[in-house]
Amino acid sequence: MPTPIETTLKDLSRVGTLVKDRGYRQIWRFEHDAKPYYLKFYPRRGSSLKRLVRGSPAVREFYRLQQLQRAAVPAPRAVAMLSGFKINNRSGDAVILEGIEPSVQLDQYLNELKLNATPVPDHGSLSRQVRTIVHQLAQAKLGHSDLHLGNFLLHHNKLFLLDGYAVRTGGLKRDDVLLLGHSVSRFATRTDLQRGWARLTTGGRMPAQNPVSNRQWRKFMGRTTGENRYFGRLHVGGWSGVFYKHTKFPRRWGPASRLNVETSDWERAFPLLLQQIESGQLTPLKESPSGDVLAGEVVLAGRPVSVVVKRPYKRYWYRYINEIGRGSRARRAWGKAWNLVARNIPTAWPLLMMEKRSLGYVTESIIVFERVLGKTLADIDLDAIEPCRRDMLFRRTGGILRQIEQFGFAHFDAKASNWIVQEDKKLGPRPILIDVDGIRYRRWTALGVRRLLRSMRDHPQYTREDSLALCLGYAPFSPFLMAEEGPTPSPGTLREGGSDFESEISDLKSKNHPHPNPLPEYRERG
Repeated sequence: MPTPIETTLKDLSRVGTLVKDRGYRQIWRFEHDAKPYYLKFYPRRGSSLKRLVRGSPAVREFYRLQQLQRAAVPAPRAVAMLSGFKINNRSGDAVILEGIEPSVQLDQYLNELKLNATPVPDHGSLSRQVRTIVHQLAQAKLGHSDLHLGNFLLHHNKLFLLDGYAVRTGGLKRDDVLLLGHSVSRFATRTDLQRGWARLTTGGRMPAQNPVSNRQWRKFMGRTTGENRYFGRLHVGGWSGVFYKHTKFPRRWGPASRLNVETSDWERAFPLLLQQIESGQLTPLKESPSGDVLAGEVVLAGRPVSVVVKRPYKRYWYRYINEIGRGSRARRAWGKAWNLVARNIPTAWPLLMMEKRSLGYVTESIIVFERVLGKTLADIDLDAIEPCRRDMLFRRTGGILRQIEQFGFAHFDAKASNWIVQEDKKLGPRPILIDVDGIRYRRWTALGVRRLLRSMRDHPQYTREDSLALCLGYAPFSPFLMAEEGPTPSPGTLREGGSDFESEISDLKSKNHPHPNPLPEYRERG
């Protein structure tokens, strides 16, 4: 006679809850004797010879979880391993784990606090626990090939390491630590990163740029043009393109990032939007021979969303030629926008990119962004902003331009009209980049900030203090800006500006320069 647990497992598809389905693995939750359990089901795929050589992933996970227990690494306890288990007539292997509830994945916990602009109440404790758990792995001569915050479970202020399948023998590798560093970069301070690097590696200097990040960003960008959980393909009439579905980590500066969009939403919305464009019903924000920028509204996921529609034109004859192999302007803008979003740089949230082709050649293209509410930096009333918030606004703007360059890009058109000042009740006014056409995949020193400094001179309320705040945000440790409070540096100190720049510092200190530009001339970096 079968025991109650056997009955539950036989009827798992009815009494259990499917938590995650990734094709290669399913995770089910069920209860037995009022206790929660999780079952990880690995369907059998491939040839019998391949499974014989590689072994069962469920068996590997079962024994690796036991290794974590012997190493005193906090992790879910493995209860049993089932060979030849079936769910819905699919055969495979499974491992059963004790549930740790109530709990939340650490990345979801931190992102929710960030969405609400709430400081992490136990930041120091969480940071120490992450370092300790990974250090225990290293001491036990174990590694983890999928070391990110989503594999840390938070339960009553205590962290547990998940996904025993990714645990391996051979010790912790440098790439494991770098992958963790990439995952925590949005939430950790530089001190956290430095402490983690010192404890988890053999020493040496922490790399200025995480090499693993580039691989992760390329992996993300590969998803932005295909059909998957985060993006979808759309075909309407003679138009085809790609649209945003949802993201695992919404951003506070992009309300549309919280949407869960379906293909049916755009199948209804795009024909109506196209009709409004053709009939001139949308509000024109900018019209030029290079293209039109229009404002409108669409309904996505059952709610109205204010959008900006950009419809580029081929102003010059050579654009018909140089777009071959490069993609249309809308497609390039789509890639640039998601490159910025992936790197957590505030920009208008991209929603849809569509192209119309003739004999394989793109004749028309459209890109749709969420509309960022607020005034541009060129039109905002600066005197109406509190002095401390005004200073922070320009520092944030300079910091964004610094980030763009640190990631290997340059902004050739960072003028004041390409920034929207978004009002945030908790964080104060914050700058949002609304035009990504000027982003280039090469690095020029101070190009963007110099362009913005020049354009801000036309603002009647722009002052010398605003210029200093902008430059301090861009180059907080620059010797040129430190000279404001100290003696004028010698030409030898001004490594990039030389003696010609000494006069600018003098004007800055004497307050005779109303709109200072205390930065060296830009130059291309190799």
